Amino acid sequence: MEFVATFLVCLFILLLLVVALVFGRPPVYRPSREYVLHMIEGMISGEQDQDAWTLFVGLPIIHDPELEGIRQSCYELELDAESGGAVSFGSVRYRYNDQGMDRLKLIRGELEQLILKTPVFKSF
Repeated sequence: MEFVATFLVCLFILLLLVVALVFGRPPVYRPSREYVLHMIEGMISGEQDQDAWTLFVGLPIIHDPELEGIRQSCYELELDAESGGAVSFGSVRYRYNDQGMDRLKLIRGELEQLILKTPVFKSF
């Protein structure tokens, strides 16, 4: 009798797992250009969450090639800060020193130009 009860409980758990895998969505990271601009502005002002920045820099963006170029620039900035060259990590509030913040402002300008060139469309 114990075997049947154990078997039924395991079968129920496996069925729940199968249903979750069939009807569930895979996790997707698709930041918008405006979200990334907001994140970069938060980094410049010192108010951005460091975990969100690390997630942005660490995960490739496959849905928007131009935004992936912006992410690559931010990734190179992060690598430069880790290597300890002219760009290094800043104080507690700011992630980078003055040279790093200047480069981040240039990246922000590139992203703003990219957003301005984005075509506007409406779905009717």
